[in-house]
Amino acid sequence: MPRQMTGWVPGTARRTVLLTGASGVVGRALLPRLRDFDVVCLVHRSPVSGPNVTTVPGDITRPMFGLAERAYAELAARVDAVIHCAAATGFNRTDGSLETTNVTGTEHVTAFAAAAAAKPVLYHVSTAFVHTTAAGDRGRTAAGYAASKAAAEQVVRSSGVPHVILRPSVVIGDSGTGEIAAFQGLHQVVGGLFAGIVPMIPFDSGWPIDFVPADVVADSIACVVENRVSEGEFWISAGEAAMSLEEGVAVVVEFARGLGVRIDMPRFVPPEMFDRLIGPVFLDALPGKIRRNILRMLEFFTIYLQSGQIKPSSLDELAVLGARPLPDQRESLRNSVRYWAARNGYAQADTERAA
Repeated sequence: MPRQMTGWVPGTARRTVLLTGASGVVGRALLPRLRDFDVVCLVHRSPVSGPNVTTVPGDITRPMFGLAERAYAELAARVDAVIHCAAATGFNRTDGSLETTNVTGTEHVTAFAAAAAAKPVLYHVSTAFVHTTAAGDRGRTAAGYAASKAAAEQVVRSSGVPHVILRPSVVIGDSGTGEIAAFQGLHQVVGGLFAGIVPMIPFDSGWPIDFVPADVVADSIACVVENRVSEGEFWISAGEAAMSLEEGVAVVVEFARGLGVRIDMPRFVPPEMFDRLIGPVFLDALPGKIRRNILRMLEFFTIYLQSGQIKPSSLDELAVLGARPLPDQRESLRNSVRYWAARNGYAQADTERAA
């Protein structure tokens, strides 16, 4: 079960927050939600802006973020909360960047929080799939990402700084607009379905697939920070409200057909049958690019379905702080697919259908 909220302290004074990962999927959604804060964004490559935003060029993988001693000290003197969203999320990285960014980077962020004059709370954004393990060979690379996030959580817990751990599930686009900073694994699955290269899915159709819109994730994080919660672990996930895999796939197929894309509903087959009998023949017969795309989709499903497990969810607890409830899952997914489709050559068909 999710841990109960503890360490709540009221306060109304305008505060200064250091935000890492502001250009990422969670950071981009979170930035406008932090309108009541002065936000200092540690920027590595991608620029960000906003009426209440200042930026500091820096790199979490380097000690003191790569800043000069004086600049580091001045930054530490300004900040009274730290939101750590920066992370490497690419499953297939084998160059050590997962560990460098997710673990070493978190060490540098906790060191900053410890050095800051106001002794700020560190709000560490992890993942709801932190306990993921590989199922045989499939899922091995994605499990490496989960292991790096688990190690980062341990860094935070061992640091001695006041902290809150937040674990978002799969993040899709904004619940109303579908907008997202970057297309991720679920969008790749959508692309595979639209392309008609997913004739079968080797998982139980009734297994839950847990996702949460980016604006809900941002609102949940912001509410915890606004209410000065200083300890606890919160799961930002759909939990019991998660759609089944079959329901989610049906939403995508129905939307595609509405755009005039001719695709069939994939067939669901038992995983052991696919691995033992179908997969070796089916995959070997495919062109290399399509085979690689399907293997990446299988990797995504393997990790994020987790053999039918329902994720814990803290959304009801967070609602006590004023966080918004989870919107209709089907409508959120439909809007996310619409946004993806409009940016992948389907905008004209969508406009014609709406007219």
